[in-house]
Amino acid sequence: MEGKIERLRGGHGTLADQVYEQVYQAISLGYWKVGGKLPTEVELAERYGVSRPVVREALMRLRIDGVIESRQGAGTRVISSPSRSVMEFAEPGSIADLQRCYEFRVGVEGEAAYMAAERQSEARIADIAEALRQLLPSGEDAPPPSAEHDIAFHLAVAKATENSYYVQTIEAITQALHVGTRIARVLSHWSDGHRRDMLHTEHKRIYDAIAAGEPEIARQAMRAHIESARRRVFLGL
Repeated sequence: MEGKIERLRGGHGTLADQVYEQVYQAISLGYWKVGGKLPTEVELAERYGVSRPVVREALMRLRIDGVIESRQGAGTRVISSPSRSVMEFAEPGSIADLQRCYEFRVGVEGEAAYMAAERQSEARIADIAEALRQLLPSGEDAPPPSAEHDIAFHLAVAKATENSYYVQTIEAITQALHVGTRIARVLSHWSDGHRRDMLHTEHKRIYDAIAAGEPEIARQAMRAHIESARRRVFLGL
């Protein structure tokens, strides 16, 4: 943690992304503990061999993600400890991208759910219902939810917009969705039954709002689901 960082070969990740990942990893490993203060921007810039604006951008991202908080005159304090499992599953230099993917999905998929509910295609709604059934089949011996079935549900919602750009967007981020699903499964503090109930509730709310033709409720349900998924992945909540 003491050395300067360098740009990743191949141009993967900005300097701010790399500082973000270094600080993120240090907190997850307990180098800076929850309740403790981070070094100042000047100290972090010197530690990592970058400018203060680069450090400032990295810290802003950590604040958005709920890892740290800053108060005038009191410095920056760690408020949550990310799981080490994220470092194990995500490729080096990709954690900031994975965070941005969730942030992007909140907006895009929220609007997709809104449009799906507004357009009210019976055939598409039936497809969403089938995707939900495949994701969370009934029965005590039902297999755990898979990444493939989760992605299929979100694709079904995207297709219900009758706008190919939404479908192409979901297809383009499937790798990130697979990574996020694997991490969430590892981090889950709940039993398989509890996790199934939680996922059923979140996905059912989205389906019910679309089927009922309630665009705003559908948007909020989708946004809440993705935010919840993000917290499960990065904070284990």
